[in-house]
Amino acid sequence: MKKPKRSFHNRLEAEAVIGPFSKTSDPNMIEAMGMGGMDFIILDLEHGPNDVTTLSNLIRACECSSTTAVVRCLRSDQIGQALDLGARVVQIPHVNCAEDARVAVEAAQFAPMGHRGVCRYVRAAGHSSTEKQSYFKNSADITVIAQVEGTEGLSNLDTIIEVPGVDVIFVGVYDLSQSLGMTGQTESPEVREALKTVVAKCSAKNIPVGTFVESVETALIYKAMGIHYLCYAVDTGILMAASQQISRSVKNGSYVGN
Repeated sequence: MKKPKRSFHNRLEAEAVIGPFSKTSDPNMIEAMGMGGMDFIILDLEHGPNDVTTLSNLIRACECSSTTAVVRCLRSDQIGQALDLGARVVQIPHVNCAEDARVAVEAAQFAPMGHRGVCRYVRAAGHSSTEKQSYFKNSADITVIAQVEGTEGLSNLDTIIEVPGVDVIFVGVYDLSQSLGMTGQTESPEVREALKTVVAKCSAKNIPVGTFVESVETALIYKAMGIHYLCYAVDTGILMAASQQISRSVKNGSYVGN
């Protein structure tokens, strides 16, 4: 299994990266996006069609195309399962307080930092081919992304970012807009001000910030704001939009090939 040249957390501290949420179970789609230059793919166990039985092939597809597999885990038990399958980055939704963050970190780490279930007969350990102590030592290099999705989480941000092992804060702008009473207005001044506040607080702790974007223009604005983890739309939506653009252009006689 190919080892990353540097941890995802360290990369986020140094530069901005971009990648989509995935709502597909097709490894070819994942591999194609990686070959297309996406830095990461979020394999979504919360709103997507996948579970741990389909996850391993999607992680393999990320590895084949040199992109990082990020697994969004809805439940604590899914965190250990995703890591056993070879993921090294997990994203945890609905982190509203420091206790939520601690539960996530403890599920992702072996002792002494956590209580992740111990087994080396898993894909992440080369199905037991990796030397035992090397596997446990290297398993500490896990990135935990905490999703802060509403006003409750924002109000508790100061204590959330103090939890050891929280590596990245992701602001879910759709849920945030809903909690602000403006559902779907993800680029409203109120949402953007909230993002600026999160960036300021996290920067003081050297914690990278991420959020969801739906256009290149917004991605560039947020990149300039200091947001390095840019989650760009959804793979099926990207495919649909590209298909629309091509079909309309050809039908209107304005398509320019390459």
